[in-house]
Amino acid sequence: MGRLFEERERAAELMFARDEEARFIARCRRMRGLASFVADKLGVDGQTAEAYAVELIGALVQGMKDDALLLRVQADLAANGVSESLPTLRAALDRATAQALLDGGAIASREVRPAGSGFGAR
Repeated sequence: MGRLFEERERAAELMFARDEEARFIARCRRMRGLASFVADKLGVDGQTAEAYAVELIGALVQGMKDDALLLRVQADLAANGVSESLPTLRAALDRATAQALLDGGAIASREVRPAGSGFGAR
């Protein structure tokens, strides 16, 4: 009986790790999508967009939330002479999120699980 419990626990841990990795990859994809939007607004090349995406991903890893990221993007655009509203930036992030979901099939921003959907639920 103890071995069965250990195997189930290990399976749950592996599933959790896989899900977390998929969410992180999807969140990185959405940051790349937002960076692409910014690059289009600024008229810069793909390398610049990728470098900006890396900066946004770094901010994400450090715990910056979406609202703070959008304020940062708005400030970055303003510093380059482009005025963009927060609702427009939010819409761009939402589109990038939707694309990340389509591309990877993982939840990008938040995971919503129905009650009782955890490991071992019947």
